[in-house]
Amino acid sequence: MRDGRGRRGRGPVSGSPAAAAGHGERREPGGPVQLVRPVHTGDVRAVKAVRLNDDGEGVAPVDGFTVFVPGLLPGERADVNVTEVHARFARAQIVRRHTSAPDRVPPPCTAFGACGGCQLQHLAYDQQLVWKREVVRSALARIAKLPDADALVRPTLGMERPWRYRNHVQVPVQYEAGRMVAGFFAPGGRQVVPTEVCHLMPEAMEATLRQVLERLPEALGDQARLAHHLILRRSHTTGEQMVVLALHSAAFDRDAAIAAIRTLPHVVSIAGTVQPQAQGPVWGPTAEVWWGRRYLTERLGGLEFLISPRSFFQVNTAQADRLYQVALSYADANPRTDALDAYCGTGTIALLLARRARRVTGLESAAAAVRDAVENASHNGLDNAEFLLGRVEERLPELVASGRRFDVVVLDPPRAGCDPAVLRAVAAAAPQRVVYVSCNPATFARDARRLADAGYRLAVVQPVDMFPQTSHVECCSLFIRSTVAKKQSPAIQNKHLIQRE
Repeated sequence: MRDGRGRRGRGPVSGSPAAAAGHGERREPGGPVQLVRPVHTGDVRAVKAVRLNDDGEGVAPVDGFTVFVPGLLPGERADVNVTEVHARFARAQIVRRHTSAPDRVPPPCTAFGACGGCQLQHLAYDQQLVWKREVVRSALARIAKLPDADALVRPTLGMERPWRYRNHVQVPVQYEAGRMVAGFFAPGGRQVVPTEVCHLMPEAMEATLRQVLERLPEALGDQARLAHHLILRRSHTTGEQMVVLALHSAAFDRDAAIAAIRTLPHVVSIAGTVQPQAQGPVWGPTAEVWWGRRYLTERLGGLEFLISPRSFFQVNTAQADRLYQVALSYADANPRTDALDAYCGTGTIALLLARRARRVTGLESAAAAVRDAVENASHNGLDNAEFLLGRVEERLPELVASGRRFDVVVLDPPRAGCDPAVLRAVAAAAPQRVVYVSCNPATFARDARRLADAGYRLAVVQPVDMFPQTSHVECCSLFIRSTVAKKQSPAIQNKHLIQRE
């Protein structure tokens, strides 16, 4: 669920390149098997999409060979231009679409298709929810090999208004001929697609973005070229906003920038971070508040959370509340419960649990997040939550080896999922319940298989649409410890097998 720990990592897909394995095989005398590919770069082919892959692209076989086509919905026919050919699959772009699927809708964004931020604006929202459930179900069936996957996965929890929901955006900016231009990265690259409107951003944030773009060149002149990203945060609870400038260099007139921005409506905090690299991470090693409040405040589940410039906090506050309520119901904590929140971030789930449990321990590898978690605990008057700094795959085995046991374990890993050392430690701690929050159905399914082999029965999976109009899907699941644990799988037994993000 860690939005902000890497934007996209392509995982196994439905209709993936492996689906084309075996097509057109031939063996030269005495040589290895070679593939005869029916398409070549530059070909224009007539295709029909049969399904969507896990990235929301149309899967359109050509003579049994898999071709991925962004923007093509199942059942639609189109002429496509082949842009990439790989050993087992190809990619193509639509030249002309001949038919429209019943579930196709006009995308409201003029940059849709060119911008890499959304993949599903052309698909009716109710069908987005159906497709996202299927992505989770399919992963459990294919990867976890669970025969009852369909019965386990509930319908996706969606939004009544699936637009303008983001409370945090990072916008690439460029200085050109005395003005600043903002946009978003094109799919799979670093090219900025200029756009003045983003339908995932609240209109008040959009207005702030436009005004900052206008005021910075006026106040700074050519120094405005030192900014490479504008980062905006907004409290869903109060409407207050924070502006963060990501800069190439610290040689920047911050006083002029502050004077230009501080009078904007809703802006209560201005901060900066220095990241000199032309490409790569947006944030520098530190972020400094230049003016105004150190935090925004956000209310969730009856608690108030302090959001600093670099705090991890879910970008969709309304859906985060629903996701966390599901997690709390699955945890079923009471005043006798000793709970663990692994990959706890700034302590959101841990502190919500602390209101119900006897004691909660949070583990997190980011020092800034641990500081935020400790401060949030103090801010809410909760003294039964402790937060430990360190890699979960190192700290959790240490805790278990020292004799610590937990009634409930919450796992909320980044897209790479859980290291096998974490799952071994969970099995050794033998909690009755494991609540797994995931942002990657493929790695979740892998870990579900490992937990099942370690003696945990998957009871239910609830997909939650945290990112409408995109191909991302979150899910929250409950594993219950079986009376008799099965033999652990080799992946969990092998202490040397380390999965890294």
